[in-house]
Amino acid sequence: RECFPDSFVFYEPKDIVSGDFYLFSRNDDNIIFALADCTGHGIPAALISTIGYGILDQAVNIMKLSNPADIMHYLYSGVHRFLHRDLLENGVSDDMDIALCNLDTRNGFLSFSGTGNSLLHVTDGRIAEIKPMAGREGGSDKEDETFVTGMLQLKENDILYLCSDGFSDQFGGSKHKRYTRKRLSDFLLRISALPMPEQGDRLYEEIAAWREEKGEDQTDDITIIGIKI
Repeated sequence: RECFPDSFVFYEPKDIVSGDFYLFSRNDDNIIFALADCTGHGIPAALISTIGYGILDQAVNIMKLSNPADIMHYLYSGVHRFLHRDLLENGVSDDMDIALCNLDTRNGFLSFSGTGNSLLHVTDGRIAEIKPMAGREGGSDKEDETFVTGMLQLKENDILYLCSDGFSDQFGGSKHKRYTRKRLSDFLLRISALPMPEQGDRLYEEIAAWREEKGEDQTDDITIIGIKI
C-alpha cells in the first residue's frame, strides 16, 4: 500500500511455504511490480521462488533496471544459471510464469512484460485480458531468449489484476470442475466497483465456497493482486 494505497493482495499458499511471490518497488516516479508463479508448490517451488525473488530484487533495486523486458532477461538468465550450477544440470523447464510491470505515475503509462501470466484490466465497465506479447521470443535456449515490452495507457479509476493460476485451476463446484480463467474474469468484473480490501474478502469467500461444495482440497498456491489507479 506504500506504492498503491487503493489495493489488495489475496495470498493463500497451499502449504506453509509458497511457490508464488510478488514484488513492489518505487523508484522516483516509477513503480515496478510483479507476480510470479513457480512450478509446483511446497518446498521445491518455494526454492525457485526464493531464488527468483532475490534475483528480481537485485535487478530492480541494485541494478536499477526499469524496462520490463530487460528485467525479465536478467531474471531468467540468473535463475537458470543458478539452477544449472546448484542442481547439477537438472534445471526445471518452464519454471516460472510471471507478469512484470512498470507504471510511470506521471502519465499513467504502464509498460509490461512476462511469460505465462497475463494482466486483467478493468476500464469503463469492461474487463480485458492483456497478454505480454507471448512473453519470450527467440530460440529454445532460454539464455538467448528475448523478452518483449508492451505498453498500455491507464486512466484514473482503472483497475489491474495480476493472478497466479491457483484460483482459476482450483477444482470444486457441484461437478468437480476447474474454476476457470473465464469465471474468475467475470467474477472480478462483478466485484470491481467494491472497495479494494472488500474485493480481497469476496475472493476468499468465493474460492472457499467453490471448494467446500464437494469438500475439495486446495490444489495450488493462490495469489491475486488488485490495484486501482
